[in-house]
Amino acid sequence: MKSLEDEIKMKIVAVDDSGIILRVIEKALGEKYAVHGFISGMRALKFLRDREPDLIILDIDMPEIDGYEMLERIKKMEHLRDTPVIFLTSNGDKSHVVRAVAGGAKDYVVKPIDEDILLSKVDALLDNDRLGRA
Repeated sequence: MKSLEDEIKMKIVAVDDSGIILRVIEKALGEKYAVHGFISGMRALKFLRDREPDLIILDIDMPEIDGYEMLERIKKMEHLRDTPVIFLTSNGDKSHVVRAVAGGAKDYVVKPIDEDILLSKVDALLDNDRLGRA
């Protein structure tokens, strides 16, 4: 059962085919945010059909559906169109960064994850998003 604190925390959906990476994300962000992790992009998309998280974190290289396709589908969902997305991936090639940002991602973090950097980027995006909606 969720606590009242979990109900008022901002919600983040993280999608990565590695359970280890999802645990690192939870460790880095879980104290401040409610993190919902998925190892399947298709399951995450089903979850997102009727949910409005405050932020989405996507890996690029995943089976079933890659991060670029997920981003494209997310941006087509009216209720998620303005939800900020961060790519979290092991591929730091410039062409991938350009493609991610051109597709609508707000930021790009290269693995291995520095938990402090990830938290600061999430904080900054969510603070800016809140200010933009005020």
